[in-house]
Amino acid sequence: MGEVSMEVRIGLEIHLQLKTQSKMFCRCRNDYQVQDDPNTNICPVCLGYPGTLPVTNRRAVEYAIRLARVLHSDINPNPVFYRKNYFYPDLPKGYQITQYNEAAIAQGGYLPLDFRNRDRKVRIRRLSLEEDTARSIQTDEGEVLLDFNRAGIPLIEIVTEPDMHTVEDVRKFLENLRMVVQLMDISDADMEKGQFRVDINVSVGGGERVEIKNVNSIRDVVEALRYEINRQKEELKKGNTIRQHTRRWDDYEKRTIPMRRKETEDDYRYFPEPDIPVLSIAPMMDEVQSGELDDPFALFDEMAAKVSAERKGYENYLSNLEILMRDRDRDAIRFFRDAIADEEVDPMVASKWMINQVRNMEALPPLDQFKKLMVMVQREKLPAHKVKDFLRRIIEGAILDELLRELEKGPSDEELEVIVRAVIEEHPDEFQRLKGGKKGLIGFFIGRVKKKNPQADPGKVKAIIEKIVEE
Repeated sequence: MGEVSMEVRIGLEIHLQLKTQSKMFCRCRNDYQVQDDPNTNICPVCLGYPGTLPVTNRRAVEYAIRLARVLHSDINPNPVFYRKNYFYPDLPKGYQITQYNEAAIAQGGYLPLDFRNRDRKVRIRRLSLEEDTARSIQTDEGEVLLDFNRAGIPLIEIVTEPDMHTVEDVRKFLENLRMVVQLMDISDADMEKGQFRVDINVSVGGGERVEIKNVNSIRDVVEALRYEINRQKEELKKGNTIRQHTRRWDDYEKRTIPMRRKETEDDYRYFPEPDIPVLSIAPMMDEVQSGELDDPFALFDEMAAKVSAERKGYENYLSNLEILMRDRDRDAIRFFRDAIADEEVDPMVASKWMINQVRNMEALPPLDQFKKLMVMVQREKLPAHKVKDFLRRIIEGAILDELLRELEKGPSDEELEVIVRAVIEEHPDEFQRLKGGKKGLIGFFIGRVKKKNPQADPGKVKAIIEKIVEE
Protein backbone atom coordinates (compact mmCIF):
# COMPACT_ATOMS: atom_id res chain seq x y z
CA MET A 1 0.00 0.00 0.00
CA GLY A 2 1.34 3.44 -0.94
CA GLU A 3 2.30 6.05 1.62
CA VAL A 4 -0.63 8.08 2.96
CA SER A 5 -0.69 11.71 1.79
CA MET A 6 -0.30 14.18 4.64
CA GLU A 7 -1.14 17.37 2.74
CA VAL A 8 -2.77 19.92 5.05
CA ARG A 9 -5.54 22.20 3.80
CA ILE A 10 -6.92 24.97 6.02
CA GLY A 11 -9.83 27.33 5.47
CA LEU A 12 -11.21 29.92 7.88
CA GLU A 13 -14.52 31.52 8.75
CA ILE A 14 -14.10 34.86 10.51
CA HIS A 15 -16.93 36.71 12.21
CA LEU A 16 -16.15 40.40 12.47
CA GLN A 17 -18.17 42.76 14.66
CA LEU A 18 -18.70 46.16 13.03
CA LYS A 19 -18.31 49.59 14.68
CA THR A 20 -21.73 50.93 13.76
CA GLN A 21 -23.75 53.13 16.10
CA SER A 22 -26.75 50.81 16.08
CA LYS A 23 -27.49 47.12 15.67
CA MET A 24 -27.97 45.34 12.37
CA PHE A 25 -31.76 45.39 12.12
CA CYS A 26 -32.96 47.76 14.87
CA ARG A 27 -32.06 51.08 16.49
CA CYS A 28 -30.60 49.67 19.71
CA ARG A 29 -27.13 51.05 20.40
CA ASN A 30 -24.16 48.95 19.35
CA ASP A 31 -22.20 49.38 22.57
CA TYR A 32 -22.70 46.16 24.51
CA GLN A 33 -19.00 46.12 25.46
CA VAL A 34 -19.50 49.14 27.77
CA GLN A 35 -22.92 48.18 29.13
CA ASP A 36 -22.81 47.68 32.90
CA ASP A 37 -26.09 45.81 33.15
CA PRO A 38 -27.02 42.81 30.99
CA ASN A 39 -30.21 42.78 28.93
CA THR A 40 -30.73 46.55 29.00
CA ASN A 41 -29.82 47.52 25.42
CA ILE A 42 -32.58 45.50 23.80
CA CYS A 43 -35.90 45.94 21.99
CA PRO A 44 -38.70 43.76 20.55
CA VAL A 45 -36.83 43.50 17.20
CA CYS A 46 -33.53 42.14 18.50
CA LEU A 47 -35.41 39.90 20.94
CA GLY A 48 -37.41 38.42 18.07
CA TYR A 49 -40.91 39.31 19.25
CA PRO A 50 -43.69 38.24 16.87
CA GLY A 51 -44.89 40.99 14.58
CA THR A 52 -41.67 43.03 14.61
CA LEU A 53 -39.96 43.97 11.35
CA PRO A 54 -36.19 44.26 10.79
CA VAL A 55 -34.71 47.26 8.95
CA THR A 56 -31.22 46.89 7.46
CA ASN A 57 -28.41 49.06 8.86
CA ARG A 58 -27.11 51.19 5.97
CA ARG A 59 -23.73 51.83 7.60
CA ALA A 60 -23.09 48.08 7.94
CA VAL A 61 -23.72 47.71 4.19
CA GLU A 62 -21.29 50.57 3.49
CA TYR A 63 -18.61 48.90 5.60
CA ALA A 64 -19.12 45.62 3.76
CA ILE A 65 -18.76 47.39 0.39
CA ARG A 66 -15.50 49.04 1.49
CA LEU A 67 -14.06 45.77 2.81
CA ALA A 68 -15.06 43.94 -0.37
CA ARG A 69 -13.10 46.49 -2.39
CA VAL A 70 -9.97 46.01 -0.30
CA LEU A 71 -10.28 42.23 -0.69
CA HIS A 72 -10.72 42.57 -4.48
CA SER A 73 -14.13 40.89 -4.25
CA ASP A 74 -17.01 41.11 -6.72
CA ILE A 75 -19.80 43.09 -5.06
CA ASN A 76 -23.34 41.81 -5.56
CA PRO A 77 -25.63 44.75 -6.45
CA ASN A 78 -28.68 42.77 -5.23
CA PRO A 79 -27.78 40.85 -2.06
CA VAL A 80 -30.47 38.85 -0.29
CA PHE A 81 -30.89 38.07 3.41
CA TYR A 82 -31.83 34.53 4.44
CA ARG A 83 -33.06 32.83 7.56
CA LYS A 84 -30.65 30.24 8.96
CA ASN A 85 -32.81 28.03 11.15
CA TYR A 86 -31.44 26.30 14.24
CA PHE A 87 -32.29 26.20 17.91
CA TYR A 88 -29.90 27.49 20.51
CA PRO A 89 -30.63 29.46 23.69
CA ASP A 90 -28.64 32.51 22.52
CA LEU A 91 -30.75 32.82 19.36
CA PRO A 92 -34.00 34.54 20.39
CA LYS A 93 -35.88 34.14 17.09
CA GLY A 94 -34.93 30.50 16.54
CA TYR A 95 -33.16 31.61 13.35
CA GLN A 96 -30.35 33.96 12.39
CA ILE A 97 -30.68 36.55 9.65
CA THR A 98 -27.68 36.06 7.41
CA GLN A 99 -26.74 35.74 3.74
CA TYR A 100 -26.33 32.59 1.74
CA ASN A 101 -23.91 31.57 -1.02
CA GLU A 102 -24.31 33.59 -4.24
CA ALA A 103 -26.86 35.90 -2.58
CA ALA A 104 -24.15 37.26 -0.23
CA ILE A 105 -22.97 40.84 -0.58
CA ALA A 106 -19.63 39.86 -2.18
CA GLN A 107 -17.95 36.87 -3.79
CA GLY A 108 -14.34 35.99 -4.56
CA GLY A 109 -11.27 38.11 -3.97
CA TYR A 110 -8.07 37.57 -2.05
CA LEU A 111 -5.82 38.87 0.71
CA PRO A 112 -2.00 38.80 0.37
CA LEU A 113 0.03 37.03 3.05
CA ASP A 114 3.13 39.21 2.60
CA PHE A 115 3.79 42.87 1.85
CA ARG A 116 6.72 42.06 -0.43
CA ASN A 117 5.66 38.80 -2.10
CA ARG A 118 2.17 39.39 -3.47
CA ASP A 119 2.08 35.99 -5.15
CA ARG A 120 1.39 34.48 -1.72
CA LYS A 121 -2.31 35.09 -1.15
CA VAL A 122 -5.44 33.46 0.27
CA ARG A 123 -8.56 33.47 -1.86
CA ILE A 124 -11.83 34.71 -0.38
CA ARG A 125 -14.96 32.67 -1.08
CA ARG A 126 -17.53 35.19 0.08
CA LEU A 127 -18.42 38.04 2.44
CA SER A 128 -21.81 37.95 4.16
CA LEU A 129 -23.64 40.39 6.40
CA GLU A 130 -25.47 38.94 9.38
CA GLU A 131 -26.51 39.54 12.98
CA ASP A 132 -24.71 38.35 16.10
CA THR A 133 -26.24 36.12 18.75
CA ALA A 134 -26.65 36.80 22.46
CA ARG A 135 -23.68 36.27 24.76
CA SER A 136 -23.59 33.08 26.83
CA ILE A 137 -21.91 33.32 30.24
CA GLN A 138 -21.00 30.17 32.18
CA THR A 139 -21.15 30.61 35.96
CA ASP A 140 -19.03 28.78 38.53
CA GLU A 141 -22.21 26.99 39.60
CA GLY A 142 -22.64 25.49 36.13
CA GLU A 143 -25.49 27.76 35.07
CA VAL A 144 -25.59 29.47 31.67
CA LEU A 145 -26.65 33.13 31.69
CA LEU A 146 -27.66 35.00 28.55
CA ASP A 147 -26.95 38.67 27.81
CA PHE A 148 -29.00 39.86 24.84
CA ASN A 149 -27.17 43.21 24.63
CA ARG A 150 -25.01 41.49 21.98
CA ALA A 151 -27.94 40.02 20.03
CA GLY A 152 -28.30 41.78 16.69
CA ILE A 153 -24.82 43.37 16.58
CA PRO A 154 -23.77 43.67 12.89
CA LEU A 155 -21.29 41.07 11.68
CA ILE A 156 -19.39 40.46 8.48
CA GLU A 157 -18.63 36.79 7.93
CA ILE A 158 -15.53 36.23 5.80
CA VAL A 159 -15.13 32.72 4.40
CA THR A 160 -11.83 31.76 2.77
CA GLU A 161 -10.93 29.01 0.36
CA PRO A 162 -8.79 26.21 1.88
CA ASP A 163 -5.61 27.81 0.52
CA MET A 164 -3.52 27.72 3.69
CA HIS A 165 -1.21 24.77 4.27
CA THR A 166 0.74 25.73 7.39
CA VAL A 167 0.08 27.28 10.78
CA GLU A 168 2.28 30.20 9.72
CA ASP A 169 0.03 30.87 6.71
CA VAL A 170 -2.98 31.09 9.03
CA ARG A 171 -1.21 33.37 11.48
CA LYS A 172 -0.18 35.76 8.69
CA PHE A 173 -3.66 35.80 7.16
CA LEU A 174 -5.35 36.62 10.48
CA GLU A 175 -2.81 39.31 11.35
CA ASN A 176 -3.20 40.88 7.91
CA LEU A 177 -7.00 40.80 8.02
CA ARG A 178 -7.04 42.31 11.51
CA MET A 179 -4.62 45.02 10.32
CA VAL A 180 -6.87 45.82 7.35
CA VAL A 181 -10.13 46.21 9.31
CA GLN A 182 -8.49 48.18 12.12
CA LEU A 183 -6.87 50.62 9.69
CA MET A 184 -10.22 50.90 7.88
CA ASP A 185 -11.72 51.69 11.32
CA ILE A 186 -14.74 49.47 10.66
CA SER A 187 -14.00 47.20 13.63
CA ASP A 188 -11.77 47.16 16.71
CA ALA A 189 -11.23 43.44 15.97
CA ASP A 190 -10.34 42.71 19.60
CA MET A 191 -10.33 38.91 19.78
CA GLU A 192 -10.44 38.85 23.58
CA LYS A 193 -13.72 40.80 23.45
CA GLY A 194 -15.22 38.52 20.81
CA GLN A 195 -15.08 41.16 18.07
CA PHE A 196 -12.98 38.93 15.78
CA ARG A 197 -13.93 35.27 16.11
CA VAL A 198 -12.39 32.45 14.12
CA ASP A 199 -13.72 29.05 13.08
CA ILE A 200 -11.08 26.76 11.58
CA ASN A 201 -11.68 24.07 8.96
CA VAL A 202 -8.74 21.69 8.56
CA SER A 203 -8.25 18.47 6.62
CA VAL A 204 -5.21 16.25 6.30
CA GLY A 205 -4.44 13.80 3.50
CA GLY A 206 -7.49 14.71 1.45
CA GLY A 207 -9.88 13.52 4.15
CA GLU A 208 -13.06 15.18 5.39
CA ARG A 209 -12.68 18.51 7.10
CA VAL A 210 -12.90 19.01 10.83
CA GLU A 211 -14.20 22.30 12.19
CA ILE A 212 -12.81 23.95 15.33
CA LYS A 213 -15.27 26.51 16.67
CA ASN A 214 -14.87 30.02 18.11
CA VAL A 215 -11.15 30.27 18.81
CA ASN A 216 -10.60 33.63 20.48
CA SER A 217 -6.95 34.57 19.99
CA ILE A 218 -4.34 34.14 17.29
CA ARG A 219 -2.18 32.28 19.80
CA ASP A 220 -5.02 29.81 20.44
CA VAL A 221 -5.60 29.41 16.70
CA VAL A 222 -1.93 28.45 16.27
CA GLU A 223 -2.01 25.99 19.19
CA ALA A 224 -5.35 24.46 18.17
CA LEU A 225 -4.16 23.94 14.60
CA ARG A 226 -0.88 22.36 15.64
CA TYR A 227 -2.72 19.94 17.89
CA GLU A 228 -5.44 19.08 15.38
CA ILE A 229 -3.05 18.57 12.46
CA ASN A 230 -0.93 16.20 14.54
CA ARG A 231 -4.06 14.40 15.79
CA GLN A 232 -5.35 13.81 12.28
CA LYS A 233 -1.93 12.65 11.05
CA GLU A 234 -1.72 10.11 13.86
CA GLU A 235 -5.22 8.81 13.07
CA LEU A 236 -4.33 8.41 9.40
CA LYS A 237 -1.12 6.56 10.25
CA LYS A 238 -3.22 4.08 12.22
CA GLY A 239 -5.41 3.52 9.17
CA ASN A 240 -8.41 5.35 10.63
CA THR A 241 -10.74 7.58 8.61
CA ILE A 242 -11.31 11.22 9.58
CA ARG A 243 -15.05 11.97 9.61
CA GLN A 244 -16.51 15.44 9.26
CA HIS A 245 -17.42 16.83 12.68
CA THR A 246 -17.06 19.86 14.94
CA ARG A 247 -14.58 20.22 17.79
CA ARG A 248 -13.71 22.95 20.27
CA TRP A 249 -10.37 24.10 21.61
CA ASP A 250 -9.81 23.47 25.32
CA ASP A 251 -7.26 26.09 26.34
CA TYR A 252 -6.72 24.47 29.74
CA GLU A 253 -5.96 20.98 28.45
CA LYS A 254 -4.41 22.29 25.21
CA ARG A 255 -6.36 19.95 22.95
CA THR A 256 -9.40 19.88 20.68
CA ILE A 257 -12.47 18.11 22.02
CA PRO A 258 -15.35 16.64 19.94
CA MET A 259 -18.63 18.58 20.19
CA ARG A 260 -21.01 17.19 17.56
CA ARG A 261 -21.22 16.05 13.99
CA LYS A 262 -20.78 18.90 11.54
CA GLU A 263 -24.11 20.29 10.34
CA THR A 264 -24.76 20.48 6.61
CA GLU A 265 -26.48 23.33 4.81
CA ASP A 266 -29.66 21.25 4.59
CA ASP A 267 -29.78 21.09 8.41
CA TYR A 268 -30.24 24.87 8.53
CA ARG A 269 -33.20 24.96 6.11
CA TYR A 270 -32.16 28.26 4.54
CA PHE A 271 -34.85 30.33 2.87
CA PRO A 272 -35.06 34.04 1.92
CA GLU A 273 -35.98 36.39 4.78
CA PRO A 274 -39.57 37.40 3.90
CA ASP A 275 -39.46 40.60 5.98
CA ILE A 276 -36.46 42.13 4.17
CA PRO A 277 -36.74 42.83 0.43
CA VAL A 278 -33.87 42.18 -1.94
CA LEU A 279 -31.38 45.03 -1.49
CA SER A 280 -30.54 47.28 -4.42
CA ILE A 281 -27.12 48.70 -3.59
CA ALA A 282 -25.81 49.68 -7.05
CA PRO A 283 -26.27 53.43 -6.30
CA MET A 284 -24.62 52.97 -2.91
CA MET A 285 -21.63 51.24 -4.54
CA ASP A 286 -21.00 54.48 -6.47
CA GLU A 287 -21.61 56.72 -3.46
CA VAL A 288 -19.52 54.95 -0.82
CA GLN A 289 -16.03 56.44 -0.63
CA SER A 290 -13.09 54.31 0.42
CA GLY A 291 -11.14 55.57 3.43
CA GLU A 292 -7.62 56.94 3.00
CA LEU A 293 -6.16 53.99 4.94
CA ASP A 294 -8.52 51.31 3.61
CA ASP A 295 -5.85 49.36 1.70
CA PRO A 296 -2.57 49.06 3.64
CA PHE A 297 -0.98 47.06 0.81
CA ALA A 298 -1.62 49.82 -1.72
CA LEU A 299 -0.40 52.41 0.78
CA PHE A 300 2.75 50.34 1.39
CA ASP A 301 3.41 50.29 -2.37
CA GLU A 302 2.85 54.04 -2.62
CA MET A 303 5.37 54.79 0.14
CA ALA A 304 7.85 52.16 -1.11
CA ALA A 305 7.86 53.86 -4.54
CA LYS A 306 9.24 57.04 -2.91
CA VAL A 307 12.68 55.36 -2.79
CA SER A 308 14.62 53.71 -5.60
CA ALA A 309 14.89 49.94 -5.23
CA GLU A 310 18.54 50.26 -6.26
CA ARG A 311 19.42 52.51 -3.35
CA LYS A 312 21.53 51.10 -0.53
CA GLY A 313 19.37 50.38 2.51
CA TYR A 314 16.16 49.94 0.48
CA GLU A 315 15.34 46.60 2.16
CA ASN A 316 15.69 48.23 5.59
CA TYR A 317 13.33 50.97 4.41
CA LEU A 318 10.75 48.35 3.39
CA SER A 319 11.15 46.68 6.79
CA ASN A 320 10.45 50.03 8.49
CA LEU A 321 7.34 50.52 6.36
CA GLU A 322 6.09 47.06 7.27
CA ILE A 323 6.64 47.73 10.99
CA LEU A 324 4.71 50.98 10.63
CA MET A 325 1.76 49.25 8.94
CA ARG A 326 1.68 46.34 11.38
CA ASP A 327 1.63 48.73 14.35
CA ARG A 328 -1.90 49.61 13.10
CA ASP A 329 -1.60 53.17 14.41
CA ARG A 330 -3.74 55.21 12.04
CA ASP A 331 -2.39 58.57 13.22
CA ALA A 332 1.24 57.46 12.91
CA ILE A 333 0.71 56.14 9.37
CA ARG A 334 -0.99 59.37 8.27
CA PHE A 335 1.78 61.39 9.93
CA PHE A 336 4.57 59.52 8.13
CA ARG A 337 2.76 59.54 4.78
CA ASP A 338 2.28 63.31 5.05
CA ALA A 339 5.91 63.82 6.12
CA ILE A 340 7.39 62.03 3.11
CA ALA A 341 4.97 63.77 0.75
CA ASP A 342 7.36 66.74 1.16
CA GLU A 343 10.05 66.31 -1.51
CA GLU A 344 12.68 67.81 0.79
CA VAL A 345 12.23 64.95 3.28
CA ASP A 346 14.22 61.78 2.59
CA PRO A 347 11.81 58.87 3.26
CA MET A 348 14.65 56.55 4.31
CA VAL A 349 15.96 58.98 6.92
CA ALA A 350 12.45 59.79 8.16
CA SER A 351 11.51 56.10 8.41
CA LYS A 352 14.56 55.36 10.56
CA TRP A 353 13.65 58.07 13.07
CA MET A 354 9.96 57.22 12.86
CA ILE A 355 10.50 53.58 13.79
CA ASN A 356 13.42 53.89 16.21
CA GLN A 357 12.26 56.96 18.12
CA VAL A 358 8.88 58.53 17.32
CA ARG A 359 6.83 55.34 17.57
CA ASN A 360 8.11 54.85 21.14
CA MET A 361 7.19 58.35 22.29
CA GLU A 362 4.01 59.37 24.07
CA ALA A 363 2.75 61.52 21.18
CA LEU A 364 3.57 62.57 17.64
CA PRO A 365 5.61 65.75 17.12
CA PRO A 366 4.18 68.66 15.09
CA LEU A 367 4.46 67.62 11.45
CA ASP A 368 6.15 70.80 10.18
CA GLN A 369 8.79 70.67 12.91
CA PHE A 370 9.45 66.96 12.32
CA LYS A 371 9.98 67.60 8.61
CA LYS A 372 12.39 70.49 9.31
CA LEU A 373 14.29 68.34 11.79
CA MET A 374 14.60 65.49 9.27
CA VAL A 375 16.00 67.88 6.64
CA MET A 376 18.65 69.00 9.15
CA VAL A 377 19.52 65.34 9.85
CA GLN A 378 19.91 64.71 6.12
CA ARG A 379 22.32 67.66 5.89
CA GLU A 380 24.24 66.36 8.93
CA LYS A 381 23.59 69.57 10.83
CA LEU A 382 22.75 67.82 14.11
CA PRO A 383 24.28 64.90 16.03
CA ALA A 384 21.98 61.98 16.84
CA HIS A 385 21.73 62.71 20.55
CA LYS A 386 20.52 66.24 19.79
CA VAL A 387 17.90 64.94 17.37
CA LYS A 388 16.53 62.65 20.09
CA ASP A 389 16.50 65.51 22.56
CA PHE A 390 14.80 67.89 20.12
CA LEU A 391 12.13 65.31 19.24
CA ARG A 392 11.30 64.90 22.91
CA ARG A 393 11.21 68.64 23.53
CA ILE A 394 9.07 69.61 20.53
CA ILE A 395 6.56 66.92 21.57
CA GLU A 396 6.51 68.64 24.98
CA GLY A 397 5.73 71.97 23.27
CA ALA A 398 9.10 73.52 22.51
CA ILE A 399 9.62 75.39 19.22
CA LEU A 400 12.35 73.96 17.01
CA ASP A 401 13.66 77.38 15.86
CA GLU A 402 14.13 78.43 19.49
CA LEU A 403 15.97 75.20 20.25
CA LEU A 404 18.27 75.81 17.30
CA ARG A 405 19.00 79.39 18.40
CA GLU A 406 19.74 78.08 21.87
CA LEU A 407 22.08 75.52 20.36
CA GLU A 408 23.96 78.17 18.34
CA LYS A 409 24.79 80.06 21.54
CA GLY A 410 26.64 77.04 22.79
CA PRO A 411 26.22 75.30 26.13
CA SER A 412 26.49 77.07 29.44
CA ASP A 413 29.53 76.34 31.62
CA GLU A 414 27.43 73.98 33.74
CA GLU A 415 26.05 72.15 30.68
CA LEU A 416 29.52 71.93 29.17
CA GLU A 417 30.94 70.34 32.30
CA VAL A 418 28.19 67.71 32.23
CA ILE A 419 29.14 66.86 28.63
CA VAL A 420 32.87 66.72 29.46
CA ARG A 421 32.29 64.42 32.41
CA ALA A 422 30.08 62.18 30.27
CA VAL A 423 32.84 61.90 27.65
CA ILE A 424 35.41 61.06 30.37
CA GLU A 425 33.13 58.29 31.67
CA GLU A 426 32.93 56.86 28.15
CA HIS A 427 36.75 56.78 27.86
CA PRO A 428 38.19 55.84 31.29
CA ASP A 429 41.43 54.34 29.94
CA GLU A 430 42.33 57.44 27.95
CA PHE A 431 41.53 59.63 30.95
CA GLN A 432 43.86 57.64 33.19
CA ARG A 433 46.64 58.04 30.64
CA LEU A 434 45.93 61.78 30.53
CA LYS A 435 46.23 61.97 34.31
CA GLY A 436 49.48 60.05 33.99
CA GLY A 437 51.02 62.82 31.91
CA LYS A 438 49.90 62.17 28.30
CA LYS A 439 48.91 65.81 27.72
CA GLY A 440 48.29 65.20 24.02
CA LEU A 441 45.09 63.36 24.92
CA ILE A 442 43.44 66.70 25.78
CA GLY A 443 42.90 67.15 22.04
CA PHE A 444 41.26 63.70 21.93
CA PHE A 445 38.74 64.70 24.60
CA ILE A 446 38.08 68.12 23.03
CA GLY A 447 37.24 66.34 19.77
CA ARG A 448 34.82 63.94 21.49
CA VAL A 449 33.07 66.82 23.28
CA LYS A 450 32.77 68.77 20.00
CA LYS A 451 31.20 65.71 18.42
CA LYS A 452 28.51 65.77 21.09
CA ASN A 453 28.06 69.54 20.86
CA PRO A 454 29.65 71.32 17.89
CA GLN A 455 29.11 74.71 19.58
CA ALA A 456 31.31 73.82 22.56
CA ASP A 457 34.19 76.31 23.06
CA PRO A 458 37.52 74.40 22.87
CA GLY A 459 39.19 76.74 25.38
CA LYS A 460 36.45 76.18 27.95
CA VAL A 461 36.53 72.45 27.35
CA LYS A 462 40.31 72.41 27.92
CA ALA A 463 39.96 74.35 31.17
CA ILE A 464 37.25 71.97 32.47
CA ILE A 465 39.36 68.92 31.59
CA GLU A 466 42.38 70.34 33.39
CA LYS A 467 40.22 71.09 36.43
CA ILE A 468 38.90 67.54 36.51
CA VAL A 469 42.42 66.12 36.13
CA GLU A 470 43.48 68.05 39.23
CA GLU A 471 40.53 66.79 41.33
